[in-house]
Amino acid sequence: MKGAAVNSSLPFASEAASAVRKVSDFIHDNPELGYKEFQASAKLKELLRSWGFRIEENVCGLETAFKAYWESTDDKNIPVFCFMGEYDALAGLGHGCGHNLIAAASLFAAYAAKRMIETDRIPARICYIGTPAEEGLGGKVKLVAGGAFQDIAAGVIAHPLDHTSPDFGCLSVARAYIDFHGRASHAAFAPEEGINALDALVAFYDGILEWKKTITERQRVHGIFTKGGDAANIIPDHTQAFFYIRAGNESEIGLMKQRLESIASGAAAKTGCRTAVNWVSAYKGMVFNKSLNDEFIRGWREYGVELKETNGTEGRGSTDTGDVSYVIPCAHYYFGVTGGIPAALHTVEFREFAKTDEAFEAAMKTGSIMAQVCLRYFTDKTFREAVHRDFETAEK
Repeated sequence: MKGAAVNSSLPFASEAASAVRKVSDFIHDNPELGYKEFQASAKLKELLRSWGFRIEENVCGLETAFKAYWESTDDKNIPVFCFMGEYDALAGLGHGCGHNLIAAASLFAAYAAKRMIETDRIPARICYIGTPAEEGLGGKVKLVAGGAFQDIAAGVIAHPLDHTSPDFGCLSVARAYIDFHGRASHAAFAPEEGINALDALVAFYDGILEWKKTITERQRVHGIFTKGGDAANIIPDHTQAFFYIRAGNESEIGLMKQRLESIASGAAAKTGCRTAVNWVSAYKGMVFNKSLNDEFIRGWREYGVELKETNGTEGRGSTDTGDVSYVIPCAHYYFGVTGGIPAALHTVEFREFAKTDEAFEAAMKTGSIMAQVCLRYFTDKTFREAVHRDFETAEK
């Protein structure tokens, strides 16, 4: 396993981790964009099938989504606990977000849970859910809408980062293309006949800058200009921006949508242009589950690592796991892969970290802890009830 040490209390660890390492490295070396992860999903299914998991393919009509089930009992009253895997890459950056390690951590977790359930003869049902297209395309959003989680009782996922942490939450996010339409004309010969869509775009951005002065600490507005015109001597008849808005809950997102649309309408009216705001995708924020979080902290304590407690309000990013957290109790953990070196996601530097021995060791440790979370869910009724109570009473 290229020198990485895995929890010695798991007698099967080295052999399983070696197989997982091959899959993780393959995914890293063969990056595929969202909904095109054909090689990655095939490798994951192949290994899971070899471990005795039953594969359900093309889940919710998504070619690269799948569910892999393993059960120690035929009793359908026993709940299903899931491990979610991601494996899509970034355009131009490959696995600069380390999704190969997300796939790997959940893969090892599923196998470790299976082996421990077999050894201890625990009635349990587990599922590895292959979730494509997290990077802006909302694979889990489609899976939730299509009913892929209807038979799932609870679940976990873990993401690489530059430090290890329990779930610190994330913000709801909505994304929009903002188009302005004017009238083209030659900028030197007949500027008076044009209606400048670039003026509208600039006015829109000025409005955004003023708005930013009033937003709260857990709100974000950010974006880029995707089209400013076609030629410097032609008054642009079409310009476009792409913007994200983020907030702590869905109610705030609704109000922020209205504000952005109002700014766009004002910019259009000011310049004589027309505007259209097209909301293309949205993720919900995470519903915090303290019981699942505390169990992750306890697992790392057994490795001699004391993690800082979180309350689910610290995160400023967004993930489609948030949508899952609205339908089942779940947690989105984080594991450090950079050896303490600060490194941002979506960078070349993080892509290189995502294939190191240290990163893989962290993924395997995290996978073993997620397996222990799963085991406690099935063996400790008090814990299981607390997980579901946290979900039922959480603010959504």
